[in-house]
Amino acid sequence: MDLDIQPVRLGLSNYQEVKQLYRRAFPKYEREPWSWMMLKSKFKQADFMAFYDEDKFVGFSYVIHSRGFHYILFLAINDQLRSQGYGSRIIKQLRSLYPSDSLVLDIEQPDPSAKNNKQRLRRLAFYKRNGFYLTPKKLEEEEVTYQVLATKKNINQRKIDHVFEWFSWPLGWLIQ
Repeated sequence: MDLDIQPVRLGLSNYQEVKQLYRRAFPKYEREPWSWMMLKSKFKQADFMAFYDEDKFVGFSYVIHSRGFHYILFLAINDQLRSQGYGSRIIKQLRSLYPSDSLVLDIEQPDPSAKNNKQRLRRLAFYKRNGFYLTPKKLEEEEVTYQVLATKKNINQRKIDHVFEWFSWPLGWLIQ
């Protein structure tokens, strides 16, 4: 059974709950400003979606669209509902929303010296179980290196950079 989807907007009944989950689920260095995400999601190039199982809030995704793929910038499951299959259900639903295109996302690259390497390996295994493949694309940040995964084996690596240019540039929708 599909989950119900509502766009994350100020009038959403559990807007604050979505915002609080975002802050708990991602370290500060990974988060984007909330107001910027809300602004960018008003354009056709991004969807900020809350997922519900009947009336129960189960999680959210933030997806940026590009020709040929959809970049899952953020995906989080309600803390009390993790390990109950909701992450897989959301991915399955996103795949059905965008059936002919690849889903793309990034995770912290596994690193035996990282304190959270077990979590990184579990996350990689989760995404592989849900149809994602490792790509050669890496995103180097000051705090961590991210590994890009996709549901199709071949992706245009330059287009991934273009997604971030759109998201970070104040007039990014003009270069789409």
